Amino acid sequence: MPNRLIAFLSDTGSSDEAHALCKGLMYTIAPAALVVDITHDVTPFDVREGALFLGDVPASFPETSVICAYVYPETGTDTKTIVVRNEKGQYLVAPNNGLLTFALRDVPPVECHEVTDPSVMHHPVTPTWYGKDVIASCAGHLAAGTPLSAVGPKLDLDKIVRFRYSEPRLLENGARGEVVRIDKTFGNVWTNVPETLLPDRQRLPGGRLQIALDGNALDIPFCRTFGEVGVGEPLAYVNSRGSLALGVNQGSFVEKWTVVPGASVAITFD
Repeated sequence: MPNRLIAFLSDTGSSDEAHALCKGLMYTIAPAALVVDITHDVTPFDVREGALFLGDVPASFPETSVICAYVYPETGTDTKTIVVRNEKGQYLVAPNNGLLTFALRDVPPVECHEVTDPSVMHHPVTPTWYGKDVIASCAGHLAAGTPLSAVGPKLDLDKIVRFRYSEPRLLENGARGEVVRIDKTFGNVWTNVPETLLPDRQRLPGGRLQIALDGNALDIPFCRTFGEVGVGEPLAYVNSRGSLALGVNQGSFVEKWTVVPGASVAITFD
């Protein structure tokens, strides 16, 4: 279907013209498309962080979207560029390096193609910038109505590279999970422990949680909003994505406790 919306993510930053050149190429190929920026502030080369930023995108965008993403430290190597069609009917264009791990978790893939056909690339193809000449160009062609079958040969779905990650689980007297994201703007820590594994706040002794966070033992209030604690005080809360998070009212949690994605989190209820 032509005239698709393109949702665009990269690690190029916004301090120069790189992401704008990619968008200009997309508009040149598909002038009726609409390009929406997801973010271009993924930490450079951090594919896992980019994958986490993409996680909720398929569910939030319409089924006629092309999701165009590159965090591509292997650009110019044997790492393939792929297009995945998911159950919603969206196309996801990205390097096959794990970047689509979380985007495909909730909206699974139904078809995958390797991008090899020169007709969907921008020439000359620059080995150091497949993000523009292969990924952005291919996204533009798909948005303009080029069929998926035209980008290159089919790949088996089990060839899509995905990161390993720990699923949260309920324990006898608590729950266990891991840190999946640091909210850079506010310094909050997001975990993958869903609200469904947490006790009702009213049943907690003193409304507090005992949390072991990568070696740190914390005893902090479990709150509905940041305003329930004093300025500069820590709290646990359920974030906008429905999972346990840790923050400081008008402050930064990660400035007080050093935490990185992948750190273990154990919550004790009693």
